[in-house]
Amino acid sequence: MRICSIVTSLTSGGAETLVANLSQEFSASGHESVVIALCDAATLGNAPEAEARLKAQIEDSGGTFVSLGLPASRKLLAGTVAMRRALRKIRPDVIHAHTARALLMMLAGKSGAPVVLTHHNSVLGFSPTLFRLFDRVASAYVAISRDTQTILGQYVRRPVVMIVNAAGRGFACDAPKAAPSSPLRILSVGTISDQKNYPLLIATAQAVRDRGLIDPLPEFLVAGNGADLGKLRDSVAAAGLQGQVQFLGERSDVRTLMQSADLYLNTSRYEGMPIALLEAMRMALPIVATDVAGNKELVIAGQTGLLEAEDPQALASAIQSLANDTGLYARLSQGALVRADEYSIGTAAAHHLKLYGSLSKSSNPEGPSYPKG
Repeated sequence: MRICSIVTSLTSGGAETLVANLSQEFSASGHESVVIALCDAATLGNAPEAEARLKAQIEDSGGTFVSLGLPASRKLLAGTVAMRRALRKIRPDVIHAHTARALLMMLAGKSGAPVVLTHHNSVLGFSPTLFRLFDRVASAYVAISRDTQTILGQYVRRPVVMIVNAAGRGFACDAPKAAPSSPLRILSVGTISDQKNYPLLIATAQAVRDRGLIDPLPEFLVAGNGADLGKLRDSVAAAGLQGQVQFLGERSDVRTLMQSADLYLNTSRYEGMPIALLEAMRMALPIVATDVAGNKELVIAGQTGLLEAEDPQALASAIQSLANDTGLYARLSQGALVRADEYSIGTAAAHHLKLYGSLSKSSNPEGPSYPKG
């Protein structure tokens, strides 16, 4: 089967990481995997290093990567023409869009292959009325969580299949952690964006310091790139937290960072099903996270981590609990490792392939057809 996956660009976000991991699995299973990006990473202000790393992951495992090279505006006319050319050349058996804009680009020139759309977040970044247009192109939708399944169920008329996210095979740990180190090393991973709410992380670090909760003061490390990276570093300096909070920028060694961390902190306003959190659980890191969509589906309070309100005082107290209670720390580390086993990339890939196979057979038993010209 020739599988074509479409993303906005190759960056270190959860959707893009998942696509690269799935591509690796598809190729290992004997399928042809082609990943299309609408734009080059640099065009959107994303890190070229992350693009190069994910491109290498796709290609080294036998897949193919293609960028349409669209401008940042991703105008529909230019996108439609470029998409049509690419799909005509690739001749996929199934198309899986991980960005809704790709479906708009396919409205004017369908490839004949079945199309799947995954919505990767628990909120909509576009008007729900657009699903009426998406239904003209999509054969099915993939929900990555109960929240995304609820959203899709409200608006779409095509089948919705639940396939939860999973971390890549490179994230694995043989045993749980017995106790935190001193000073405590707290890691967060994710693109610098309003969704990730890193000002809350800075406020949490300040609350830990000002209340004297942990001695010595913990280290907060944030791996991720984004337009507001400089502003966040300025906020850290203004709060006098340069010794405690470090925004590391784009990193290719996230697994190593997790290996040396003591716990994982997620301060997001909302999530879909965060890949980085799954990666942290597979590395046996206890979780402290905001009690929001996406996080609360993965984190079982008191078993794999601690869920708190979007409040720096509450998050600071949760971190203190893990720093001072070795028994709680060890129990949550064990729980995170066990829970992570439920989210296997091999299983996720198998579910995707099962969906693709059923759609490919039912939509066109003789194979895809293509527009002339």
